Amino acid sequence: MDIQNHYYGHSAVLAAHAGLPRPRHIAGLLQHGWTAVSPVAAHFADFPKVGTDPRQRRLLVWSHACRGWSPAHEDRETTPVGAPVLYLEQLLRARGWRPTERIGPVFVPFHGTRLVRVTGAHADLARHIAKVDGPSTVCLHHEDMTDPEITTAWREAGHTLVTAGRRDDPHFLLRIMHLVGNASRVSSNRLSTAVLYAAAVGTPAAVWGDPLTFGAQSSSAVDELRATWPEFHTADPADGSRPEDGAAADAAATALARRELGAQHLLDPAGLRRVLGWGRTPSVGPGLQYYAASPLAKAAMVLGLTRRSAASTQAMSAGSANPLLWLRHPLAALPKPLPRGLPTPVATEEPLDA
Repeated sequence: MDIQNHYYGHSAVLAAHAGLPRPRHIAGLLQHGWTAVSPVAAHFADFPKVGTDPRQRRLLVWSHACRGWSPAHEDRETTPVGAPVLYLEQLLRARGWRPTERIGPVFVPFHGTRLVRVTGAHADLARHIAKVDGPSTVCLHHEDMTDPEITTAWREAGHTLVTAGRRDDPHFLLRIMHLVGNASRVSSNRLSTAVLYAAAVGTPAAVWGDPLTFGAQSSSAVDELRATWPEFHTADPADGSRPEDGAAADAAATALARRELGAQHLLDPAGLRRVLGWGRTPSVGPGLQYYAASPLAKAAMVLGLTRRSAASTQAMSAGSANPLLWLRHPLAALPKPLPRGLPTPVATEEPLDA
């Protein structure tokens, strides 16, 4: 019922797992990334009535076993379905796919959003990564590719730059899986979705290096990430070395990542179609919400006709309550045609050159 349901190729992967040739409109809202806080606050704030009657529209989250939030503390019911990346993993492994180390080290810099930028000494971080891991494949967020300061910093340090594409590209997740599934190690300077993806498929994953500055967040936010999810952090944030217990540490990180991503909640094709509202024939209601009601609801938020909760404002804008942030990209929330389905059989895809 909203464009976020189709971010990063998630709906395309779910359609492939459900046995459909292409995605449909979802009867509810689908979590579109791992979050250290509640996805209800971070992803679903523009739609405060969705989930009040799960029989009509559901709040579809990845997991009910996360350390950062509890469904018992929410005022709306959530339905755990598992992360789309785990459905993609199932599709790939059924065809004999296995992780390798042929790409070598991969680094995924923590990125900003169209609303909030990451600032700091990118050049220093890039040189630090080159010193510890050597020249690496660096996967930049699509919007960071438009910043010459960022791209120059990483290129001049000797790294190879790639990107998984725009967030509305249905092949996005195929490219991410290619990277995390063929890396000798995946690292980032902050705990983020890519780190969990890597650990979940058994690739060594770690968080280290300068976390840089994100919006109005204080350094305590980084400290809290480290304290809550120590399995993903190296002993010395500046060193980046592997922990002494090696494989045991990797196994602990994999088990945690799979809980955070909801491996225990994965559904079979019939169950997935049921919770997504994908019956034998497409339903009209979610389509009307997608093209009309959803954009109007977001416009009401921007214009101040409705308001987000304090928790949602904190989660969505890194502590900044400035309403002008939401006017920087006034067309970004407009619906687009449904994405195409994935090629069959489903396979990973080389990332795009940055």
